[in-house]
Amino acid sequence: MSLDLSPLAPKPKRDAGFTLLELLIVVSLVGILSAIAIQNVSLYRARSIDASMRSDLRNAAIAMESYYGEFFSYPTSTSALLLIGYRNTSGVTLTINVTSPSTYLLTAVRPAGTQSRFRFDSATGLIY
Repeated sequence: MSLDLSPLAPKPKRDAGFTLLELLIVVSLVGILSAIAIQNVSLYRARSIDASMRSDLRNAAIAMESYYGEFFSYPTSTSALLLIGYRNTSGVTLTINVTSPSTYLLTAVRPAGTQSRFRFDSATGLIY
């Protein structure tokens, strides 16, 4: 039995599989898509940290007013807010600054947000 090597002879089938070029293209596309996804995930994470700080400020402001309604003065420490039922988010540090008998300033700090801190001013009622 001899092999016919003429140009019209059917060529033997190659094993099915990917070429090196196809694999390089797929790996590069996966890398580009993952780089885009990582950026979006970090942005969403920073926004969620901001939301937790703002939420803690709103809850602390409600607790401050509840404390005032019960004791007729604003508390100067966060431990006093625990008596009212205030619970902060883990990682968020809250500070209280009573600026006058009728106003206060709350500051929430947590790293890795879009801002390092947010403040609540009782005189304006705004979080900035």
